[in-house]
Amino acid sequence: MQNHFVVDPNKWDFYSMDCYRKVGDNQIAETLAREVLRAGVDFDGTERSPMRNAEARITLGVVAAREGDLGAALTYGEQALRSDRQSLPSLSMVAGDLAAVLTQRYDSDPQAREFVQYMRALGSR
Repeated sequence: MQNHFVVDPNKWDFYSMDCYRKVGDNQIAETLAREVLRAGVDFDGTERSPMRNAEARITLGVVAAREGDLGAALTYGEQALRSDRQSLPSLSMVAGDLAAVLTQRYDSDPQAREFVQYMRALGSR
């Protein structure tokens, strides 16, 4: 029997990742996102923590966008939104960070605008 109140040490990296993404510390946010993904995927590629992994991919997308790599940002964003298991309110809140960076830095790019529109439509479901 699993006790719901057992501390999950992987949550520390997950919540810290969000904080560092929010304050704009790309290096630490990226490191923590990669750790969240490492801990959230089994050796055979099965995702143990699909929502945490999706948010980690959004974080990697935000970092990529901030660092000038629109292609990587869109790829991470698409990977995050493709997950079978989604908590749309939580995911759309985090995806809002990616939408903000894409709008601010890449508003003239048609792919970025299309992706932002898709994320906004997803959030309104």
